[in-house]
Amino acid sequence: MNAESRLRRRLLMLGGGAAALLPWLELFGGGRIKEASAQSQAPIKRLMVFFFPGGVIREKYWPTGTETNFTMPYILEPLTKYKDKLLIMDGLEQRNMLDGYGHPHTRGMTGLLTGKATIQGPYAFFLGGSTDFAQAASIDHMIGNKISSGLRFPSLELGVLWPTYGTGPSPQNTISYSGAGQPAQPTADPWKAFQRIFAGVGASTGTGAMNDAALRLKRTELVLDSASAEFNAVMPALGAEDKVRLQEHLSRLAEIRSSLTAPSGVGPSCLPPTTITAADTISYSTGGDGSHQTVAAAASNRMPTISRQMIDMAVMSMACDLTRVASIQYTDAASRASFPWLNLNENHHFYQHDGGFQQQPCADITRFFLGEFAYLLQRMSEVKEGDKTLLDSTAILMCSEIGDPPSHDHRRIPFILAGSASGSFKTGRFLNFGGKAHHGLLLSLLNAYGLPDTTVGDAKYNSGPLSGLG
Repeated sequence: MNAESRLRRRLLMLGGGAAALLPWLELFGGGRIKEASAQSQAPIKRLMVFFFPGGVIREKYWPTGTETNFTMPYILEPLTKYKDKLLIMDGLEQRNMLDGYGHPHTRGMTGLLTGKATIQGPYAFFLGGSTDFAQAASIDHMIGNKISSGLRFPSLELGVLWPTYGTGPSPQNTISYSGAGQPAQPTADPWKAFQRIFAGVGASTGTGAMNDAALRLKRTELVLDSASAEFNAVMPALGAEDKVRLQEHLSRLAEIRSSLTAPSGVGPSCLPPTTITAADTISYSTGGDGSHQTVAAAASNRMPTISRQMIDMAVMSMACDLTRVASIQYTDAASRASFPWLNLNENHHFYQHDGGFQQQPCADITRFFLGEFAYLLQRMSEVKEGDKTLLDSTAILMCSEIGDPPSHDHRRIPFILAGSASGSFKTGRFLNFGGKAHHGLLLSLLNAYGLPDTTVGDAKYNSGPLSGLG
């Protein structure tokens, strides 16, 4: 019995009728709600995070040349068309990985967007000791609470074949946090994501429809309030792990209630996708028992399709102004998906470690991810906003949790900023920061979106924002 089933059974035994809502809540993913601050003024700025696991093959990834005249090696070749839209950053270190507990993959995942070292906790992942969730909010949520205030979602988290290790959020498979110890679980099923994001967008606004909608709204609010009260009532009787999961559901309820009266999508570019898979036609489980098993080929083979669907939804969520912050996460640090369309039938982690380090398969896998990144840039550049595009108003942070596959190195973490966030960043450049902590990049992003923070994550690794990005 998995943790979700155990929680549902425990709630029923405790008399909580709200347990019946748990399957329904799965439609609404893992978004988190925090009290929003004032929304930023024009020009509009947006942020997206694009994550892939396992680092890069350095000889096939890092450019050579000058700041404005540089090569695009094998892994970066899919991005050649968008070279002038990229700010490629070498020489950044995730120094929080030097501290704390747990496997380097775990340290890299929890600290990537928080800048915070791990602490001891109940979650084991191979070597290095058991850890807990990140003890800080991630920058996507900090920024989302400011610039997405009043919109349907402060931020959106979408996953592609997530998770491949475990059946729910854990420190080694989560990069996004709404607060200390509060993982923001990606929505990994495209159809559930579609229902959650675009419910009511483009709906009829006739008088009869408005009356019916008002009645449904009131009924839904009453159900959500009742469910929240029941969840809070049983919380003290639960164990630590179940409390984390129940808090996840309480946050989903808060998000759903907040979104009921939020704007439902406006503007000529707001065109919800029409190609989202209505339901899975194959039976599979991405999550596993923690072994080195590979996700079933039938599931792994759907990665390209799911990827494009998630990208299309993330782009349209911004075009419809349902949110201004989103993330797309490909699998997780365990990386148990295979890549049959590349003739790579072992899992990603096998080519990194388990089968001995194999450079070309790792490079081919990362090149696939960068091809999907290129598709994201294409879709955003196709959405017109006056004489600009959605890409012009957005900064997309591409990142991975480690620098080098076999060594799990914290050095030379691959970071790229695509798009300028309405002039906040100067693109078409390749910069080398010579070993600075990535905390400077996180701080630069916070400041670019109007947050006046002077430190982020572990203060000892802070030396101010990075210079030369704008």
